Amino acid sequence: MPKFQLFQKHRDRLADGIGGTYPEFMVETLRGKAELKNPINESLTRPWLKHFFIACALREKNRQDDIIIRDKNLLELFKTTIPLSDNSFVESTMSSWKMFIDSAFRESDTPWYNGIRKTLVQERLYSAIEQLELEPPTSNPQNACQFYDHENELRKVPRIPIKLLFSLPGNEKEAILEILRRAVNNNPHNLDVALLAYCFLKAWDRPMDFLDIARTENRNDLEEWYYWVENDLNSLGALKRDAHDYTTSFFIYDRSQLSDADYKELADWFLKESEFKAAYHFYYKAKEYETALELLQNISVREFGKLTNQRRISRNEKPIDPLGDPSRFISLYQEEIETLRGFARIRAAERYRQVSVQARQHFDRETIETKYAFGELSEDEYNRLIRQLQERKQ
Repeated sequence: MPKFQLFQKHRDRLADGIGGTYPEFMVETLRGKAELKNPINESLTRPWLKHFFIACALREKNRQDDIIIRDKNLLELFKTTIPLSDNSFVESTMSSWKMFIDSAFRESDTPWYNGIRKTLVQERLYSAIEQLELEPPTSNPQNACQFYDHENELRKVPRIPIKLLFSLPGNEKEAILEILRRAVNNNPHNLDVALLAYCFLKAWDRPMDFLDIARTENRNDLEEWYYWVENDLNSLGALKRDAHDYTTSFFIYDRSQLSDADYKELADWFLKESEFKAAYHFYYKAKEYETALELLQNISVREFGKLTNQRRISRNEKPIDPLGDPSRFISLYQEEIETLRGFARIRAAERYRQVSVQARQHFDRETIETKYAFGELSEDEYNRLIRQLQERKQ
């Protein structure tokens, strides 16, 4: 350390530390307590040291000017933790953010889904923001070195509370977003960069901005993942339908809350695509029992067994081994046919009552004839209504 620094005042060294001119060297401790001085890497290490001195100044006196300096320095510090052309992409492992990302996300238990299965646990995200600290990247060779502070004490490179970055004001917040956009663009194969960008935008209540990034970068995988992590199953299902991914479409729509009309439209699409098992399943969910019964009677027990296991997987249940008990699928098949027939009979009785009331109200033979002609009445129901009409006239 140069001699003139020995006689500097405490506040002078603190000011130089904030300005980025003090200290001049990082100290590497060798065996036998010998010290090796290394020039400071100005782009990768200096922002971390500056943060230490700024924090010290803020503890002594919380001045607005120092807060502004701290926030601007946090942007430079942030750049050292993610892979950018500025740091020659050395931080591609994102070691500084690894614990944070692992804390905020979990792997979804959906083996049927072939996209990115990471899902955000919002409570854990907010907990990680509040509790975790950011460490210098392991890719920085000076991360284990020490430095002399303004009181000539040997210090380790500081860690910073993650919430400082998430609490940045407007202009700095937009700068963080721009850095993340650039990182996503520069690192198309680094999923952690995208996950981190989503964390910031989710915490700022701007998740749609992530969708804009995905579309701007033509990242179909991230657009699909956005719908997945936001639980927008209808939009995700539309993407899978466009890709003719019938199996994934089945699982997605089976977990969606759709109206009967939407389920029928979906069933019609599966039928048009000759996906008969899925078409039957969604006609059933649409309460189109007559159509479902007709389809089921043309599906083999073997195919019904596959459908049964798809349903079980969708409910996170263990599939049935078709070789373990072959008769079980036959039994389930017969039970489902009888259930559908029962629903069809109930539907026919309800329809008969509706038409019967209408016929009694209007006393109109033409109405009965028309409904019979269009198949809305069975022959027995038609004859019964005609008899009632005749009895009423007598």
